[in-house]
Amino acid sequence: MKKLTILLTGISVLFLVSCGGGGETKKADDTKAAQEEVMDVQAAPVLDLAAGEAIYNGKGLCATCHQKNGEGLAPAFPPLAKSDYLLANKERAIHQAMYGSKEPITVNGVEYPGGIMTVVEMTDQEVMDVVNYILNSWGNDGGTVTLEEVAAQRK
Repeated sequence: MKKLTILLTGISVLFLVSCGGGGETKKADDTKAAQEEVMDVQAAPVLDLAAGEAIYNGKGLCATCHQKNGEGLAPAFPPLAKSDYLLANKERAIHQAMYGSKEPITVNGVEYPGGIMTVVEMTDQEVMDVVNYILNSWGNDGGTVTLEEVAAQRK
């Protein structure tokens, strides 16, 4: 009887090990990794270029002056495509998307008068979407802005 108990105990241990017994640590590690991945996704801004493009070409009225291709209309309306001025300062880009540019600016070596922009009321989400669209279109590699950065530019 003692041999049978030892044999059954050995088979049980072998069965548990081969079927993932003792795998609680792996499950905990997998759960922790999945939670960290969700937190990373939540921290990153959602880059919705389609929403930004719709605002740029529609409600935002941006395309009227800066054109659908982002090249602007010199000498009155500066380009957004490959714009040294735009890409130099994301906070300023957010602020100008909300309030326009009141002062003359120089973009890619050309001076523009400023003070012409029609300001369109947009939510923080809309501002974030349109600025992210502009920062990442027409050859621009301007990164992204967050809702928190947009909120910080509100007066």
